[in-house]
Amino acid sequence: MKTYTSMHAEFLNSGLAIVFVAVSLCVGPTAAQVGAQISPNEIAALETKLGQSVKAASSARKKLELNRVLREGDALLAAHKTTPNRYEVLGILFRAQQALLGLENSTTNRARLLAICRQLAAAPNEYAAIRLDADLLLSQVEQAKKGADLQARANALRPLISRYQGTQVETKVIRIAMLMALEFGDVRLVGHLQQVIAERCPGDPEMINFQRDKLGGQVFGAPFIGRFEQADGKVVRFPMDTLGTTTALYFWSKDDDGMADLEELAVAWKKVPPADSVRMRFVSMNLDGLPDAGESILRGLGLDWPALKLPGGRDHLIYKTYARRDPSIITVSPTGYAALFMSGGRRSRGYERNLQSMLARVWTKPHYTGQLQSMFTGECLIVNPTGDFDPAAPPEWRAVGSSKSGPVASLTRTNASVPAEVLASIQACFIQTPMRYRAPLDQVRRGFEKADALCRQAIAEHADADDLWIVRNRRIIALLGLWQLTLDQAHLEAAVVTAETALAGSYPQGTDVVARFCLAKYALRATKADPASVINRMIEQAGEDRASGNVLAAAAVLALDVGDRLLHEQYRRAFLDKHSGDPVLWTATSFLLDRYQRYWLYHPPFVAGWTYGRRQGHFLATGQPEDATRSLNAEFKTLDGKTLRIPESSAGKWTVISFIQDVQSSGVMRGKSVYIKTRPFDDVNLFVAVLTDDVDATKAVVEARKNPEDYPIVLVPGGMQNSIVQELGFLEEDTRPNIVILRPDGSVAAALSGMTMSSQHGDVVQNVIEWHDEQAVDAALARNDLDEAKRLAFAFAPVVDSVTPDKKPAKAISVPHLRSRAKVYLAMQQWQAAFDDAEQAYLAVNIKAGWLSMRTAELDMTEKLKATIIAAREQAESSE
Repeated sequence: MKTYTSMHAEFLNSGLAIVFVAVSLCVGPTAAQVGAQISPNEIAALETKLGQSVKAASSARKKLELNRVLREGDALLAAHKTTPNRYEVLGILFRAQQALLGLENSTTNRARLLAICRQLAAAPNEYAAIRLDADLLLSQVEQAKKGADLQARANALRPLISRYQGTQVETKVIRIAMLMALEFGDVRLVGHLQQVIAERCPGDPEMINFQRDKLGGQVFGAPFIGRFEQADGKVVRFPMDTLGTTTALYFWSKDDDGMADLEELAVAWKKVPPADSVRMRFVSMNLDGLPDAGESILRGLGLDWPALKLPGGRDHLIYKTYARRDPSIITVSPTGYAALFMSGGRRSRGYERNLQSMLARVWTKPHYTGQLQSMFTGECLIVNPTGDFDPAAPPEWRAVGSSKSGPVASLTRTNASVPAEVLASIQACFIQTPMRYRAPLDQVRRGFEKADALCRQAIAEHADADDLWIVRNRRIIALLGLWQLTLDQAHLEAAVVTAETALAGSYPQGTDVVARFCLAKYALRATKADPASVINRMIEQAGEDRASGNVLAAAAVLALDVGDRLLHEQYRRAFLDKHSGDPVLWTATSFLLDRYQRYWLYHPPFVAGWTYGRRQGHFLATGQPEDATRSLNAEFKTLDGKTLRIPESSAGKWTVISFIQDVQSSGVMRGKSVYIKTRPFDDVNLFVAVLTDDVDATKAVVEARKNPEDYPIVLVPGGMQNSIVQELGFLEEDTRPNIVILRPDGSVAAALSGMTMSSQHGDVVQNVIEWHDEQAVDAALARNDLDEAKRLAFAFAPVVDSVTPDKKPAKAISVPHLRSRAKVYLAMQQWQAAFDDAEQAYLAVNIKAGWLSMRTAELDMTEKLKATIIAAREQAESSE
């Protein structure tokens, strides 16, 4: 296959100067020419003539016909200088001129082609498909004129990729750029393009196959998206139906010993204890076109797996995209992502051991999947994170108030309302977070079943109640939960009927979010459903700009239902920008900000090889703060009975609070204490907060220690029942501390769950604080306050001899502080000192990138700084 580089080689290397021809006339368009459309018939006729010209018997005849097409096209353009569809004519002329150049490689023809390209380059995105080849040719010509090396030519592709985002040829541009990057050997650009694909079109089958074909041996993740029928005609929609539970897709056939493989797998699966088997779901994909999709075979082996039809078997697009061989198991994560890679052989036998390994992975662990299941079901829409259930102000109603930036008035309850004790009994079926995340699935299921039964009873007994919408909302969530756990679509259908009934009745404005959430889920299951249209319609119906934060949270979840990463990030951003501080929405906020969940949200279920654990640890420990604005107001009790208030007690300093459940583990912060003492400024407070009210027991443990900690230990009133647990997203029974890092102004820089702290590598507290140190130096330089920048940079990175008087090595300077000092030296025009610091920082981050086997954002940033310093020094030296 020719790349665009080789296609244009003859053109670019002709050795003749290119003279760009100005094709626009000096005379302005007449009134009749403005806005008049070129007739579609004229465009079609010109297209037909072009097709006929290239079929001419002789070269001379071809050139004659092509020139005729060019003249007629020029005449059309002259008569329609501002008509939007003139670009269709230009597209025809581009192809005609290309063909003519192939027959007669002359300076005139080359100049004419480039002139057409320059006109086409001005086309709007509506004509992106017509404009693309012209843009590519112009880019390559420009780089050739500059004598650009391969790196420069690769860099020139980046703005082109951005220019075509959101157009009909976006994926085509990415594929072209990837082929060129591979030809150039530019690993950096290849990595960038993989990230672009992952963010913008991860579920596109064509792009998945392209990566598998061109990047053989690499592992990447892609959402498993598809719609399949069962033997009974019911439809299973991926990823929606299986979100929250790890799913193993088993592709098999009766041919080629396929039955023997299935039988071995069946024996191994039936040995898995029930308590473990509920954490992973098998789904059968038979390739033989059996009428029942192989369901009878599965049942005969004692397997209750769903059996899905795959018309065409090995010719089906899903098989060609995801499986490519059989028998095989494709593991799909609880967030809907599959791990895809090239493999040379069939899976080795020994399913019993393989299943043990699969069930030991993080994506099957209850502490991880429980939170996902709760979010995908929509439980956060009806469970109050800040206290007990109030029938006069249920969470749906309180969320409406939070969207109006003020407390909402309680609803009026009358004798006709559903009795408070009935509502309370229904609400009690839904487990409060964070206990919900660790609850056994059997307990969760029983709660949903009980809620459904109580709701049906309440609806029957209080059919005329004015607040029956509260009951219906809870029945909808219970039914969605049962559907998610069992894949029984009868529950989904019952939820849809309940939602339609709820919307047909009366309800306070804004409390219809649960019903609309359910109906949107159902609408997204349609064969040709457009996710953006369905979700945006839900938002519009719920009040659009007046919609509560719950609506945006629901929209973010719905985007994940269909594996649309761009949509999810859009609604996530909208939610966090407006509602990250709303107490009634704390559950959604903490989920959307949790580093651990963010890491695994788009990550494939694959951890083989030492680099994967390192990369996870690196991401979780990054210094980048959370991308939301929220503050923490909390009260703690000291061991001597006093009250410590945050942020009042912070005294304008950084505040790091480690939350633990057992005072015995308070020593885990000693390393942080050592770091804080090395800071050049007394600007960090450190506390350990024990989630208990038991002062005496805590004091006894502390006083019995031979080497007590040198930081305060405080108590959290109410323990796990304190609202701070909900606000910061703590998880029950964490074995590692939950940490919150507060800026001097009291805002939250990072809230780190125990899941994050158990997997991060390095020192996340140090990384976050020093990220802000560098930002402070950058801010001072940006406002031209060099004195302040110098004060900070040289305090963080003092200039000392490499060996101290006592012959001990000088204290190592961190990368953010080295970069800060390099920037200050650059501003001071001390080129060598700036380069030395940038080089030292570069070496450190490059070693780290090698350890991770990946390019990091920090490496790119440090390379850019180093290049800036070199360029500034060369410019200064050349002007001397």
